[in-house]
Amino acid sequence: MSYYNAGQLTLRHPMSHGLQTDISYTYSRSIDFGSDSERSTEFSNSNNVAQGFSSIINTWKPNLNRGVSDFDTTHILTVDWVYQLPFGRGRSMLANSNHFVDAFIGGWQFSGIFRNASGLPFSLNEPGWTTDWQQEGFGVVTGNVKVQRHFDANGNPQYFAGNSAATINSGVSNGTPIRLPYPGETGQRNNFRGDGYIDLDSGVNKSWGLGEFGTLKFAWEVYNVTNTMRFDTSPVAPSLFGGGLTSGNLGISSLLLNPPRRMQFSLRYEFLAIRRTSKPHLADRAWNLEDAWVPHFAGVCGLGGIWTMRTSTYS
Repeated sequence: MSYYNAGQLTLRHPMSHGLQTDISYTYSRSIDFGSDSERSTEFSNSNNVAQGFSSIINTWKPNLNRGVSDFDTTHILTVDWVYQLPFGRGRSMLANSNHFVDAFIGGWQFSGIFRNASGLPFSLNEPGWTTDWQQEGFGVVTGNVKVQRHFDANGNPQYFAGNSAATINSGVSNGTPIRLPYPGETGQRNNFRGDGYIDLDSGVNKSWGLGEFGTLKFAWEVYNVTNTMRFDTSPVAPSLFGGGLTSGNLGISSLLLNPPRRMQFSLRYEFLAIRRTSKPHLADRAWNLEDAWVPHFAGVCGLGGIWTMRTSTYS
């Protein structure tokens, strides 16, 4: 069983003065008993079927699994735009440029998309099988637990503030600030939040018309312009995120949620070849080009490359 409720707001600026943009905001909440697909199993890569990570723990009381969905994002903000730069012939700046100058400064277009989403939820698993022999339950919060992603003394991204991870592990046996679930209990699912997703992709492009010879297009695209990294708290790779109570890497993630900055350059040539279908008589000086030639084939050839930045900004 699942529930999804949302409110959406969109502001749209149609193309005017060379600018077109959309701003969209979504406030939502998704709640379910489990976020896995029906074909997923509790075993990893069984018959090429993905492993599930939010299975029903107590089949007699499936409602104990109720929590926000694994993919729940409370806030999502998206901004996209296309802007025709005001330079060159027919534009507001340098409108009287000659054709040679216009070939360099005119016809450029700047576009991009920005996306910011709140953090994805995650759970802490018990180190045993209190209720279900095949599926671990989740920890139950009984005290104050503060989530604050920072870098520990070893440079690892740690999701629990200060030395909270050590306090949580040492307090499991005493039942505070997090205890193990009792027999019959499922525990508290998805009651913590990881990093939010933030990304800015942008690019510039320009086309040169070559008359009957086709069109030449250049594009420079940059993905993750700010080179900002976010870490993943997904249970898909347990060895890469410490989500197990009493584990030595509790709260530590070594899996990136987004790739580092990448740049891509491309040069694209589009052409349309035509062939002669009839030969005009030498005495017929006036003949229609469209009657004498028809499209034969079209083609595209291109040159491009990708540059990936290896240094990243973690925030």
